[in-house]
Amino acid sequence: MADKQEFRVNLAGEPDSIDPNRASFSTEITIVKQLFQGVLGFNQDLSLKPVTAAEIPSVANGGISAAGLTYTFKLRSDVKWSDGKAVVAGDYVYSIKRMLDPDLATDYASFYYSIKGAERYNGAGNESADTKAALKAFVGVSAPDDKTLKIVLESPKPTFLQIMALWPAYPVRQDIIEKYGAKWTEAGNLIGNGPFLLSEWVHQDHITLTANPNYWGAKPKLQKITFKMITDINAELAAYKNNELDMSRVPPGTEKATMADPAMSKELLRGADLVTFAFQFNVKKAPFDNKLVRQGLSMAIDRDAFVNQVRGGVGRATTSWIPPGMPGFDPNLGSEFKFNVTKAKETLAKAGYSDLSKLPTLTFQYSDTAGNRTISQFLQGQMKQNLGIDIKLEPMESKSFQALIKENNINNFAFLGWGADYPDPDNWLPELYGTGAGNNHTNYSNPEFDKLAKQADSELDNTKRLQMWAQAQKMVVDDAPVIFLFNRERFWLVKPSLADLTVTSMDGGVPGDSFFTVPYIAKR
Repeated sequence: MADKQEFRVNLAGEPDSIDPNRASFSTEITIVKQLFQGVLGFNQDLSLKPVTAAEIPSVANGGISAAGLTYTFKLRSDVKWSDGKAVVAGDYVYSIKRMLDPDLATDYASFYYSIKGAERYNGAGNESADTKAALKAFVGVSAPDDKTLKIVLESPKPTFLQIMALWPAYPVRQDIIEKYGAKWTEAGNLIGNGPFLLSEWVHQDHITLTANPNYWGAKPKLQKITFKMITDINAELAAYKNNELDMSRVPPGTEKATMADPAMSKELLRGADLVTFAFQFNVKKAPFDNKLVRQGLSMAIDRDAFVNQVRGGVGRATTSWIPPGMPGFDPNLGSEFKFNVTKAKETLAKAGYSDLSKLPTLTFQYSDTAGNRTISQFLQGQMKQNLGIDIKLEPMESKSFQALIKENNINNFAFLGWGADYPDPDNWLPELYGTGAGNNHTNYSNPEFDKLAKQADSELDNTKRLQMWAQAQKMVVDDAPVIFLFNRERFWLVKPSLADLTVTSMDGGVPGDSFFTVPYIAKR
């Protein structure tokens, strides 16, 4: 084992927020998972495990009521904050209610609408302060004592325990947030209960984490993690080759050459991701308010060419949303929207654009990284080559682009990626395609979808529930609020000196980020 236990990796951009209640992008979640931990988590096989809870609630152990409406989490007695103060049930109550605060406008609040009063409180943005306070008090989250967290649901929720394993429900400290306000997540201010501390945040350059001496769990072997913010993937690879990074993404288009390289091929980390990418429309803005336009453009994209030419053969072309490895995956769904230029033009003609020069100017906005530039140029080329349409490319600084997406305010269309938070279809559909959902950045709305999603959300018969989600996904595919593009494969380079990296198919921005307490640096 090396004397210096420092792990160096690239985040590829500045996180917009590392506040657990607000984080939504994979790189943000990577940091959050090191600084905070919740009642439950996931094992490597994606099964649930207790973390700060003493055990997983069940009907058998009295943690879940017979009707499936009351959940009682008994907390471990040894869990501490990084300043040595005990973590108590009230910290979870404060965090969950804060995450639901309508004035905070968090992306993941709707995940928790099964909690009694949660949706009403979160939707009270235009109500008076007194009304908000009353609705907040009514939310079904309480702490009967310091080691008991009680949550009451509106109706049974089959996946509620999985949702409680997610970062938005991690505990946060009320006194720290009230003391520092918006600056509470800066280095020197932030107090967490995870295995690492936020020691340094040099904005737009790097974040440094160090081992938390007050961590109550198995101590990490790594003493320091440095997350760089190199936006150019080629510069990231150069830093890896120069032994400045222990891991690196492989630039799109160079995968085949990397696999053929005698040295680098031995350092490859490759595997399936529960991740799908697409081009998302703003369906409120013409011409994308016309479903036939969206369908026509979808047929004009050669997804196989994208995987082979842009991705170097890495990944899987798709015409639907839920990826392989997830319940609800259907390999044939959306096959009517496969690449077909003739059919694309016919569909656009039905939409009123037999003369494609009459289409308004289309703009594609994206975070300005080398990988995204390649993707945007592919889209631009496809539209020009297959339809004769000119697309204006609008690169943006990463933080500005993230803000634009969160405001649901893209001009025409942009790049969309989604990875599983937990392994179930209800993580893939209502939160992105439900009317007004926190991660619905396309402004898509279909009342029939909403109705079916609501039924599936409380259906305890798993077979019936999955059938409902299959029907709901078909609605989304037909409405085409996005152009489904490909399912990602993880394709990274890892130094041989990084030992015991433990990866899962649901890791965030960096492979292995769910288990950074396990790896260590052997001799470099």
